[in-house]
Amino acid sequence: MYLTYEEYQEYGGALPEGPFRLLEFQARKRLDYLTADRIKPMAEAEQIPESVKMCMFALIDLNSKAGATAQMENPVVTGFTTDGYSEQYKNVLSVEQANAEMDRLILEMLAGELDLNGVPLLYRGVWPYETLYRHYHGL
Repeated sequence: MYLTYEEYQEYGGALPEGPFRLLEFQARKRLDYLTADRIKPMAEAEQIPESVKMCMFALIDLNSKAGATAQMENPVVTGFTTDGYSEQYKNVLSVEQANAEMDRLILEMLAGELDLNGVPLLYRGVWPYETLYRHYHGL
């Protein structure tokens, strides 16, 4: 877990613990995918940077308001007529837009952050010395 429920509440989160657990899992999996699992060793060593925790908080918040599940459960009223009683519902952000916004948040909030080996969390290329590093460090 990259952000505990207690930390989430300290940052001002108001979701009940049940929904938080699912959204935390989804945010963690998104970060794991985009960082090639570089945060996992940080979590095991209990050295998660504040930027990762803040990013998790932002992802959970956005996903709770504009994610796919939130949009199905709570559509937004965009029009209303009183005499003939008419309501119109629409999602403020499409699911694709919400996903793009989550990815933008990750890129913005984790830019320049390094893992325990000094590799940028968002690095997606090949580190030329990775094989040697793993060999000499028994990884």
